Amino acid sequence: MAASARSAALAGLKAQRTQGTWPDQFVKNQLPGFALEGKDAALAARLLYGVLQNQQLIDFYLAQYSKIKLNKIAPQVLDVLRLGVYQIAFLDKIPAWAAVNESVNLARKKGGQRAAAFVNGLLRAVAAQSQAGRLPEPDRGDFPQYLSVRYSHPLWYVRQMIEILGPQETEALCAADNQTAAVTARVNRLKTDAEALIGLLARQGIEAEAHPWMPDCIVFRSGGDLTACPAFQQGLFYIQDPASQLPPWALEIHPGENVIDLCAAPGGKSLIAAQMQRCKGNLLAMDIHGFKCEEMEKTARRYGAENLKTMEADSSRLRPELLERADKVICDVPCSGMGILRKKADIRFKAEERLADLPELQGKILDCAAAYCRPGGRVVYSTCTTLPRENEEVAAAFLARRPDFALAPLTLPGGMGAAQGYRTFYPHREGVDGFFIACLERKEG
Repeated sequence: MAASARSAALAGLKAQRTQGTWPDQFVKNQLPGFALEGKDAALAARLLYGVLQNQQLIDFYLAQYSKIKLNKIAPQVLDVLRLGVYQIAFLDKIPAWAAVNESVNLARKKGGQRAAAFVNGLLRAVAAQSQAGRLPEPDRGDFPQYLSVRYSHPLWYVRQMIEILGPQETEALCAADNQTAAVTARVNRLKTDAEALIGLLARQGIEAEAHPWMPDCIVFRSGGDLTACPAFQQGLFYIQDPASQLPPWALEIHPGENVIDLCAAPGGKSLIAAQMQRCKGNLLAMDIHGFKCEEMEKTARRYGAENLKTMEADSSRLRPELLERADKVICDVPCSGMGILRKKADIRFKAEERLADLPELQGKILDCAAAYCRPGGRVVYSTCTTLPRENEEVAAAFLARRPDFALAPLTLPGGMGAAQGYRTFYPHREGVDGFFIACLERKEG
């Protein structure tokens, strides 16, 4: 059982390391090929995500006990070591001896007897220190470096967050990023309501409750594959973080209004817009990928969003036929994703320099959104990152070149207060994904 799960996790680590395969993609598309049973498949996924989420700290532990520098160890053997350390240091339910033995077996298959002996000695040393409660701590003298290693966050990101939040709150943010996020969903008001859905789910053996501040949102208290349950197949809910539900809310969409959603895939915000419109009014969801448009159309049919239409188009390129056609525009742009580290561990490996061009692209998409907005209409700009250069700075630059727009009052649901135009959400504060939202209104005349 466990050996098969570990072999699958090892394959996932190799796919991420050599091909940049997202762990979500591996679990969805490749993990089924290992023909694991439910618990084994869950363990494989847990091991894969866990190693990637804690890799810097795991490597720190390994470096303390290895006589060979980590960059000199064969990559496959190093992956085996990481899997072993993760089980020893982070998973209480797996005995240390089992983690060591199975890692040794994997190392033997990947690197022969010499690799197996090396893994055996190193992991036994780690296990002995872990059981004695003496695993080393990173040096707190350089606090940004300490946070980076302790919580396996990019150093450049930690430094930027310290500038914004201060040292103590940045540590709280990093700690929250390493916690398992609750699974939440948007209730499809076209077919049901929260109370009825919670009752139906209970009869299907799924525990859920109303979200504390986001209306029409539920929080699941039981696990399993929620996409396989009848309520999901019937289009009664859509799995979505509460923060991601905010853009349509901020726009105050009404029945009969014309709405455009840029960079719309996978379509969760479009579905909310359809609900708020009661399917009355035009709703156009645009995405650069045709296959994603097809998937959104399938999803719309399942959810009863009859007025949702899709367009395969680059949202950064102006479509003259859409000029001033929309009352409301959703502009959720491609971003660094630094707000969703707790859900997508692979984002931790993004190099800062690879993100440098994002604000320019985000600005182009926002300019197109503004062009589609009629006078008196609204645009909501949003990202799933906490970096000001992709958030406040993009919005400020836009307002400087478009004086016909101004920040609009942003009223938030469930007693979350109000903001003048924009707000950043953080996992450690609001318990949601890191998220930025700005509400922009085009002046009349």
